[in-house]
Amino acid sequence: MNDDSGTQPLSLDLPLVSLPGAHPCSGCGACCTYVATQIDDPSTFKQYENVYWYLTHENVAVYIDWEGDWYLEFQTRCRNLTEARTCGVYVDRPQVCSDFSWTDCERNSGEQGWKHYFKSYEDLLGWMQAKRPKAFARFAAKRRALLKERERSASARPAPASRR
Repeated sequence: MNDDSGTQPLSLDLPLVSLPGAHPCSGCGACCTYVATQIDDPSTFKQYENVYWYLTHENVAVYIDWEGDWYLEFQTRCRNLTEARTCGVYVDRPQVCSDFSWTDCERNSGEQGWKHYFKSYEDLLGWMQAKRPKAFARFAAKRRALLKERERSASARPAPASRR
């Protein structure tokens, strides 16, 4: 029904209840279980320290895609993903969801979405040692100096008075 009031009719929040079994996305929903945002390719000590900090958090990873771009990934399920692994707000879904094609999905393309994937600080250090040895050496030296300074500062503080 269309009226002349100029207001749009409210859309219904109907879920996409099921997909045909032959559809490549049927029963998957993997693209609705994480969020990734691009970050700068680290080149300074502080930037590598930030990546270290990211990797100390649960359900957080960092990856490098095939074009060399760096991403911070949060493993977190979309609130609109139904138990059937379909979209509960399909008609009103965010544009980023509409723009994503199932043909780009690594499950359907047969290619990983990333070239290097870091789940831990140790993963990052191993990669740095192998792929960026000069950056690794500079980072490791600054990290040792930072830890030594922390140790020096801690030993210079007076011990807390004990209570009787």
